[in-house]
Amino acid sequence: RSIPRGHGHRLREHNQPVPAAARPRWVVLLSLSLVALNLRMALSSVPAVVADIQASTGWSDAQIGLLTTIPVLCMGAFALVVPRMARRIGRAATVAVALGLLVVAMTARLASETPGVLPLTAFLAGVGIALAAGLVPGVVREQLPDSVGAATGLWTATMMIGAALGGALTVPLAAALGSWPAALAVWAVPAALALVVWLLVEGRRASGPAASTHDAPSPVRIAELPWRSRPAWSLTAYLLLNSIVFYTALAWLAPSYVDRGWSQEDAGFLLGLFTASQVLAALLMPALADRMAARRALYAATVLVVAASLVAIAWFPDVLTIVVVIVFGAALGGVFAMGLALLSEFASDAAGSARLTAMAFAVTYLLAAFGPLAAGVLLDAFDSWPLVFALMAAAAALQLLTIPALRRGVRID
Repeated sequence: RSIPRGHGHRLREHNQPVPAAARPRWVVLLSLSLVALNLRMALSSVPAVVADIQASTGWSDAQIGLLTTIPVLCMGAFALVVPRMARRIGRAATVAVALGLLVVAMTARLASETPGVLPLTAFLAGVGIALAAGLVPGVVREQLPDSVGAATGLWTATMMIGAALGGALTVPLAAALGSWPAALAVWAVPAALALVVWLLVEGRRASGPAASTHDAPSPVRIAELPWRSRPAWSLTAYLLLNSIVFYTALAWLAPSYVDRGWSQEDAGFLLGLFTASQVLAALLMPALADRMAARRALYAATVLVVAASLVAIAWFPDVLTIVVVIVFGAALGGVFAMGLALLSEFASDAAGSARLTAMAFAVTYLLAAFGPLAAGVLLDAFDSWPLVFALMAAAAALQLLTIPALRRGVRID
């Protein structure tokens, strides 16, 4: 049917960009997935070549742990900045800046043997990851309100695919190129590709005169975050404990098996399996939880599998190693993906999602960042892998205390 001339004029006035909801679903999912692919490569590629880094630099385990602690710390510190920056320059431009930082950080790793370069690239990568990841729950809530679980699962799965590629392929790339810094720098290529595609898909949305505010969440003020909400704290603690386990495992799983007699290439492949196994779980678990009447039982069961897997890695590392690592990764990824889905589900609107996400990400990443560093300090002091993985199992088990508050029907403003 034709639209009356007056109404058509009002729809076009102010030269506003096409509403996000009018864009095809596959375009939204494609653009988000390409961003997600790059958000863990910077983290997973470094642990794969820890032996080479220590041989070149003489760093201690605590210093190696800092290479994971720094970006995760940035992810927490910049979580509160994301909505304000998106409001100022627009969501599309903020994501473009994030991808640009990742390109710069990965390219600079060509000079990794120069003192100070690796920590600096870890910082830049952490800022880039924070800027991109902090916008996703709000994007999903706003543009795909009827597919929150499935969209979150796809985002998380793609992110884990990127982590798997970084973990599994960095050592073979180092052998092929004859240089571990060059292997780390290769991961600038997918970041550059994602940036080009993002600009092509989102460029028009970022160019309109109203774009800087039309598609961006309101600035988040610390005082306005849901500090007094018990479900918000329960969800934050749930994600915090999961992240402590994930980032500590990401930093130290491969080096632990190198110490136990595995080659660096095989240990890197094991790290790739750990992250790749999270892909299917990330796709399936949020959607499965949506359909379950007693979904908190699923949360609890998955957490127990994570804890049991860590106990096996701690004391029985040579028993069904590949099976245990795959199960561990799948369960851990499922726990994380279900938690991300709740960031969108529990919010009453996109602004509420931005506030809840800012609180959860700030607290989670600021505290979880110290997991890899603490593990490195313990290794320097006690040289005990069973101690490190047993403490990770205890952290996973503590998640059980957070689950009762994660019931259906919660709304956090």
